[in-house]
Amino acid sequence: MKGSMKLASKIMFFIVITSLLLLAGCNNQEETNQRESQNASDHQNSQEIEPSVETTTVVFQNVNLITMTEDKVLENYSVVIKEGIIAEIGEFQTVNIPEDALIIEGEGKYLMPGLVDMHVHLWRYGGEDTLYLVNGITSVQNMWGNPGLLNTRKFNDRRLGPRIFTTGPIMDGPLPIWPGSKVLETPEVARKAVIAVQEEGYDAVKVYEKLSLEVYEEIMKTAEEIGIKVVGHVPREVGIRKALELGQDSIEHLSGYTLENIENEAELTAENNVWNTPTLALFNIFKEENEIEGLEYIDPRQIETWRRRKPDGGYEYLEIRQNFVRIIHEKGGKLLAGTDANNPFVVPGFSLHNELEYLADAGLTPYEVLKTATYNPAEFLGQLDKLGTVEVGKEADLILLSENPLEDIKNTRSVEGTMARGVWLTHESLQRELDKLKRSN
Repeated sequence: MKGSMKLASKIMFFIVITSLLLLAGCNNQEETNQRESQNASDHQNSQEIEPSVETTTVVFQNVNLITMTEDKVLENYSVVIKEGIIAEIGEFQTVNIPEDALIIEGEGKYLMPGLVDMHVHLWRYGGEDTLYLVNGITSVQNMWGNPGLLNTRKFNDRRLGPRIFTTGPIMDGPLPIWPGSKVLETPEVARKAVIAVQEEGYDAVKVYEKLSLEVYEEIMKTAEEIGIKVVGHVPREVGIRKALELGQDSIEHLSGYTLENIENEAELTAENNVWNTPTLALFNIFKEENEIEGLEYIDPRQIETWRRRKPDGGYEYLEIRQNFVRIIHEKGGKLLAGTDANNPFVVPGFSLHNELEYLADAGLTPYEVLKTATYNPAEFLGQLDKLGTVEVGKEADLILLSENPLEDIKNTRSVEGTMARGVWLTHESLQRELDKLKRSN
């Protein structure tokens, strides 16, 4: 009897902690929307990043190559970039160097695909792009879209900023959790809303906690008909089993999974090809501030707001979430690295390295962890023909590291430089932009 009561108490506290983390997921979007309405031009909130060298041909010479097509390092290779595309890959001695090329000496260093954060909330403040790029992140998936973000995406496509993929607005039921959500009360309204998300140019539909079962079923049906992904939380009335059976494309924050049935739920996850973005970096909220990387680049006023939202205790439940990840992974479920950046103490860019460490601590090998932030996002987003690996013909979103991440996942922090759309940005040039951001706070 005492054992069952102890388990029930553990489950209840786990539910409370999980709810706190899940509801953190969009808690500053209203502020973001207000900021968007105050800024008619995307340029006003953007910090221009200058390329380290103006050239269209770049060669990484004599570098150790991690292609992410296999778990190995190709030693002493050269990679030629022309007009933003990987044009040639070969052993160092065999590659011809174009006369007009910028040569980046790679001896003893490691070249791999740029990282992707698959769960962020873009606020569009000055320096936000730099926070991602200095950490080797060349693409992000924004999880609460609006017309301003679509404009930002167009703007980033013309300048040095991360590639942006974005969901549409949050779709929720009556009395939505977050103001500004798209409220859907009937299947007819839901169908129109899903079609509108695609027509307006968003990449996915985002579902949330209070959708009814019949509305959710119509969302899934319509999305399958028109060919758009459905991502987000598992609505309470739907439940994890139904969401898995209907094939929600990705589940955020391990929403809906249960302590009692995780083994069966994990098997169903793999059977129905449902992806998961665990966002374990949300547990940063329980850390001491001196343990939070990159906090010095965040506006002190924002940090003060975060402090007021900081709960007491809960970090110990990270291990339970990591156990969920381990089981889902062992059963064949697919994983994506995402952080929920711009939530309390989840610093854009820096927090992805925390996420990768949390995933490694859940039992993934370094290569498996790296896949969650490179190959897997490209596959999920339908971009594997362009991104996710280092192969001839793919777009040159790359990072150069001084240490081997296949030996220790912490080495993803050793960024020597980032290549975004074929433009080379040294760590020093990006750090100068960060220093400006720090001085402006």
